[in-house]
Amino acid sequence: MTPPGTARKRPYAPRMAPAERREQLLDTALRIINTEGVVGVSVDAVARAAGVTRPVVYGQFTDSNHILRDLLRREGERALAQIADTLPADLADADPVAVFTHVAESFFAAVTTHPERWRAILLPVDAAPPPVRAYRQQAEAAIRTQFADITRHFLTGRPGTEAVDVDLLAHLLLTAMEEGGRLTLRDPDGYPPRRLTAMARFMVETFSERYPDDR
Repeated sequence: MTPPGTARKRPYAPRMAPAERREQLLDTALRIINTEGVVGVSVDAVARAAGVTRPVVYGQFTDSNHILRDLLRREGERALAQIADTLPADLADADPVAVFTHVAESFFAAVTTHPERWRAILLPVDAAPPPVRAYRQQAEAAIRTQFADITRHFLTGRPGTEAVDVDLLAHLLLTAMEEGGRLTLRDPDGYPPRRLTAMARFMVETFSERYPDDR
């Protein structure tokens, strides 16, 4: 028992290797985002939720922006790897409808399988601090470039496609996928992956019919 008048000391957090501690704190920040939103992430909040002292958090991060930036980078890299795994290694004989349908299906499945990750990534851009917003915009630009490259490949040689604004098309494709991800996160019963994937396939089929491959 603690003698009367003696302050109860906070128990020490178990020792961890720096890399392990960093992952623990990032995992904690991710849980906070999913329960309180990005505004809930602070050094104090992460320390309390992880059961450590503020100096432990400051031993890994300079401030909340640093936590959010590193968290988004980690989750973004994992998300990009998930998307990259859906793309065929060789597009030479690939069917564009099948490719983009598979990408959409895999994306929406990933969102529902790892909702905590995708809630952090798909937060409205304006809700994030400037450093986090800048990183996310860079990541989105990289994905748009991939989409544009794939689209150009499929449009090459098709009559009438010379006037297609491929970069804008890639931007709209990414925007549609992100909004679909938000819909299924907010209302998984109303917007299950199969419903979103069916719409994605319809859009790609419609576009392909507009520019048929006559080769």
